[in-house]
Amino acid sequence: MRCVSLHELRMTVLGEVGAAFRAQPLELGGRRQRAVLALLIVARGSVVARDRLIEGVWGGTPPPRAAASLQAHVSHLRRSLEPEREARTRGGVIVSDGAGYALRLPADAVDAWRFEEALRSATTHADEDRPSEAVSVLEAGLGLWRGGPAYAEYAAEPWARQEATRLAGLRELACERLLAARLARGEDTVLVPELESLVSQDPLREERWRLLALALYRAHRQADALDALRRARQILPVRPGTPGGQALRALESEILTQSPALDAPARRTADIGPAPAGTPAAPGAAPTGQAPRLPLRTDLLVDRAPQLAELRHCLRSALDGKPRVVLIEGPAGIGKSRLLSEVAGLAAEEGILTLTARGSQREKDYGFGTVRQLFERVVDDEGTEPHGANAPGGRGPLVAGAAVAAGAVFGAVRGRPPESFAVLNGLYQLTRRLVTAKGPLVLAVDDVQWCDSGSVRFLAHLAGCLEGLPVLIALTLRTGEPQQGGELPGTLTRGPSVVRIRPTPLTETGVADLVRQTLGEEPHDEFTAACHRATAGNPLLLRQLLRALHVRGIRPGAAQSAAIAETGSRAVSGLVLGRLARLPEEAKAAAQAVAVLGDGAATLSEVAALMERPEAEAARAIAPLVRAEILREGHPYGFVHPLVGEAVYRELPPGELQLRHERAASALSAADAPAERTAAQLLLAPHRGDPGVVDLLCAAAREAADRAVPEAAATYLTRALDEPPTPERRPEVLLELGRAETLGNGPAAVEHLRLAYGTLADPGRKAAAALLLARILVFAGGHGQATEFARRAAAELPAELSDERQGLLALERISGFMHGLDQRLWRTVEDPVVEGEGPGARMLAANLAREAASDGSDRDRVVALARFAVADGVLQSAGEEMLWYTAVIVLHLADEGVGELLDAALARAQERGSLFSVLATHLWRGFTQWNHGDLNAARRSLENAVELSEIWGLAPGAPQGRTFLTAVLLDLGDTAGARACLERMRGWVRGAEGQRLLGESEARVLIEEGRYEEALAALDGVRHLQPAMANPAWWPWSLLRVRALAGAGKRADALVLAEEQLTVARRWGAPSTLGRVLRIVCELRGTEGEPGLREAVALLATGPARLEYARALYALAAHAPEDEAAAFLSRGRHIARECGAAGLVGPAFPAEWS
Repeated sequence: MRCVSLHELRMTVLGEVGAAFRAQPLELGGRRQRAVLALLIVARGSVVARDRLIEGVWGGTPPPRAAASLQAHVSHLRRSLEPEREARTRGGVIVSDGAGYALRLPADAVDAWRFEEALRSATTHADEDRPSEAVSVLEAGLGLWRGGPAYAEYAAEPWARQEATRLAGLRELACERLLAARLARGEDTVLVPELESLVSQDPLREERWRLLALALYRAHRQADALDALRRARQILPVRPGTPGGQALRALESEILTQSPALDAPARRTADIGPAPAGTPAAPGAAPTGQAPRLPLRTDLLVDRAPQLAELRHCLRSALDGKPRVVLIEGPAGIGKSRLLSEVAGLAAEEGILTLTARGSQREKDYGFGTVRQLFERVVDDEGTEPHGANAPGGRGPLVAGAAVAAGAVFGAVRGRPPESFAVLNGLYQLTRRLVTAKGPLVLAVDDVQWCDSGSVRFLAHLAGCLEGLPVLIALTLRTGEPQQGGELPGTLTRGPSVVRIRPTPLTETGVADLVRQTLGEEPHDEFTAACHRATAGNPLLLRQLLRALHVRGIRPGAAQSAAIAETGSRAVSGLVLGRLARLPEEAKAAAQAVAVLGDGAATLSEVAALMERPEAEAARAIAPLVRAEILREGHPYGFVHPLVGEAVYRELPPGELQLRHERAASALSAADAPAERTAAQLLLAPHRGDPGVVDLLCAAAREAADRAVPEAAATYLTRALDEPPTPERRPEVLLELGRAETLGNGPAAVEHLRLAYGTLADPGRKAAAALLLARILVFAGGHGQATEFARRAAAELPAELSDERQGLLALERISGFMHGLDQRLWRTVEDPVVEGEGPGARMLAANLAREAASDGSDRDRVVALARFAVADGVLQSAGEEMLWYTAVIVLHLADEGVGELLDAALARAQERGSLFSVLATHLWRGFTQWNHGDLNAARRSLENAVELSEIWGLAPGAPQGRTFLTAVLLDLGDTAGARACLERMRGWVRGAEGQRLLGESEARVLIEEGRYEEALAALDGVRHLQPAMANPAWWPWSLLRVRALAGAGKRADALVLAEEQLTVARRWGAPSTLGRVLRIVCELRGTEGEPGLREAVALLATGPARLEYARALYALAAHAPEDEAAAFLSRGRHIARECGAAGLVGPAFPAEWS
């Protein structure tokens, strides 16, 4: 028989019940079998009767053969606990003794027994003034605990509960004695956070309060120590007849008298002896005696010399009239906000006005909220100036004149609210007025990724209009965060005026500099490397880490490197919450109120209302938050960094957060706050079906619409639907939601307008929903959906709504054309008759004019219909800009002057226009400028249109804009630029119209590149989208094919097709179109084409198509007699130079085609 050493057997109960032999875990069987072992361990060597074991294992319902089952469990345990015991030999661990069983184990075999021995031993060490030894023993004893309570899986069993509670009490006692021993050996500052945490876990343990007060006193925080004792008296129960609280009263008396008995002993370390005499101090080593206590610095900037130089250069450029957009981007905590504050500091040195704002996650749906932060103070200050607009020498209000539409953002517009672009232009004009009044300007916006979409659009619009203004726009963008509304517009991220600054993580040298300047000592290289590893060079995390190390009294030496990883892992949220835990409960409530109300948005009265406290108490609660560097100084209240606010906000449980936001909404509403601010809280509050909430959300949506921020209006109305509204109110909410979504979210608008149309009872409101839905289906619906819906809705209208029916008929026909449907599905044999003069009648007239112009028939009738459509501004007032511009372009292609119409449209758009009208004005103005040969002006107009399309994310206008811009770039001689423009167009193609435009643009570029066969293939790909009889004034496909055929050597085919187009052009009769087609046909005819070329020159000479006139002169010079050719060529070159047509270097076709 082998001798088995029981000293190699270890059992654990400080957590789950388990066992190990020679450090290898043992299989103890199921829960009941392990319960037998646990019951024997609780008895600690005493005999446990079989009946008691059965009661403990099975409770009140033992099995019929419980005794036999118990014996089997014991047998299995014996084999498991003594794996080397030979079969059929007597066990030495579990022994039978009379009517029960007992454990026979050494005193150190069970972790709970060793833990109790460690506690006894530590008490002896402490009594004999050996605190370091006590610390060592207690740390080892507490290290035996593995997470949860003792006997964790049996915690609910009566036999285990009492023992587990006893051991838990000893564990708490051991924690307190460990901290007492550490305090006794000279630690003080480092213990304060741990004691605060321990007190918060169980504030009814008096010893913890005593230790905390003593640690605070020794950390030279006498006032905080007395405050801790005051809090203890308020919390600890007073029991009559007991001496409770005497130790705390004695300590308080000693603190007040500054008793020498409380002084901290010199720090002692058990395992480090004194250094030999003459040994130099290591870097970071503390001098003998009391540690120096330097003020912690948090405003230092290191490792940022290149970025500061770039910022200075940008500011200087702006002062010199070369405006800049600075985009500082990077992950959270990398130092973006710090660099932005440097911009403000540099501007202040130059005496430059700096306006600041910060995006907020909880206010990102508040329309133009960031703009209000930027300008509201100066607008309000200007409004209180003693000199008004009529005072001598006065400049007048900032939001007057061209800037009047900006008043919508500040609630200063009466009557009908301006539309979206008018507000943007008004804010731009306001900025210009501010520069005129105050001089150079810096706009600094932190966390632009959380700014509301309206403010982002303004910044993008302003960035595109800054030329010559001494303005610097400085933004920070947190990477890795989804931006509100998607990516930032191009004017804020690219272009010649944009400077992107990407702060990199601090180098180890930078980390060393920050440690040195913060802690006031030279750091050891190992300490610096450990800090760099723990924070990855992130400045915010490093500052928080250094703050924690400072609080714990850790010096920047090599020996302290091990403490860094533990501290750094919770550098931000843990430290913020730890700081809060050490503050009064009122301060914590105030911080949470600011987090809920919105970082940088909370006023004192709002915080007080949410705390349900008087304002004076709220102010007192906020003061320690500023001292603890949780809130920044100033009003409204905000956190020192967004990550600090996030830590406070995320600490609140989700359900509690919803209730807090609901209370915040009630408080804001009671204080008559703007509806949008209240609605921003309701977005995060519970849904209760409250009609008052629906009313408030709808009011907020109207406010947002008045500010020209339809996205915010849509957000509030969506939340109103979720509340939900009453069945009677729901259709109107759906209609308004669909109206708000038509600009930016076509698919959602379709869904909600369909629901509104299906549930509205009033015929007039139903017709309004139908017109909105049909219009948005043109751009956002599936193939043919707009046509089918408009036809059905028109048939369902009552007879008296004839004008609305004409409007739906117009939308049915134009959508059929734009979606490339067979004409038999939407175009009747005979055109309908236009009745009345309402917007529907004019919509129909505009579309009939387009259809006739497309065919190239009856130009006089086309002009009459189009002029009726655009007359009196009826279509524009009704919001039907699409068909108004259709009629304008028809007039242009008929060689009717439209310059005044477009000029008036642009002026109206800039005053009160919608995005669509501004975009369309630039688009079609650029188109007419291109046709007239004013290439540089056309380029500017079309680039504006394309930029607006992409800033707002709109497909309408983008394919047409890039199609025309590609052609203009080719005429300017910029083939590479045209190719790039074409490639970017691919991402904006929608529907049949977009495919046709893309195919034609690709063919233009391929022809210019000499790739004629590929051009023909591109045109063949969109041939099915062309009508059988197409006016070349409207449809360029056939003339492009003529050029490609001629270039590919298929001259005969090219001539046949060109002469077909000439027949249509003569029928149409517009001189510009006829002269262009005639020139192309006669160039293909060679020497026989000279008479036709003379006719083309005569047709074009007096018309507006100057570039086409130059081409005709070039062509005629190539075929005219020599005595005339030079004059024609000279005249053509002169006109081409005036047009800017660097691409016009010869006839339209190379010489080898002739």
